[in-house]
Amino acid sequence: MYLCGVGIKTLIAMPRRSRQKSGTGIYHVMLRGINKQDIFDDDEDFIRFQRILLMLTECYDEIGNPLPPRCSIYAYCLMSNHVHLLLRERTEEIGESIKRIGVAYARYYNWKYKRNGYLFQDRFRSEAVETIEYFMTLVRYIHQNPVKAGIVKDVSDYAWSSWHEYEGGALPFHICETTAVVKRLGNQDLHEFVSMPVDGRDILDIDSVNGDRITDDEIKAK
Repeated sequence: MYLCGVGIKTLIAMPRRSRQKSGTGIYHVMLRGINKQDIFDDDEDFIRFQRILLMLTECYDEIGNPLPPRCSIYAYCLMSNHVHLLLRERTEEIGESIKRIGVAYARYYNWKYKRNGYLFQDRFRSEAVETIEYFMTLVRYIHQNPVKAGIVKDVSDYAWSSWHEYEGGALPFHICETTAVVKRLGNQDLHEFVSMPVDGRDILDIDSVNGDRITDDEIKAK
């Protein structure tokens, strides 16, 4: 059997393409539910994922002394079936941090909903962020995801992104480093900045946020 002139045995033997290494240590990462299924079903699920992110940025030893963060998170957006993160490697590589997130959340989700098996699709997807211009574009793009999906009309109306940290509201915990973005903007209005249109054609994303979603029950029925 051949696929586009490549023998199937050769195709299977091909190694996975290596991830592009970021010279800055900063990456845009996307995690998606397997078969596009939802990975957040209620507010408790969103909050648990936020707390897992917090564990990467606030680290302590066995007796409670603070340790350097595993990574720095600059922006995130939790959508119903996928997650966007903008982060920088610190004491561990990106693969270890994302694995830590995936294992912790899948363990919680499978326990809560009495399910087994994988929750996230394949390996996480990532792209290196090498310039401050692209970094700032991604901050806007990630926070605009709920608006793009038609869930809310304004980025400030969505509860499960990091934009509320930039707005300086009263929150139970803070996950992101916002100083780099705020200093870069100077006196520019934050809301004006995040609302600026973004051409997302060359930015890492899923094929369609509003595409068909497959539930666990539908998978079992196949």
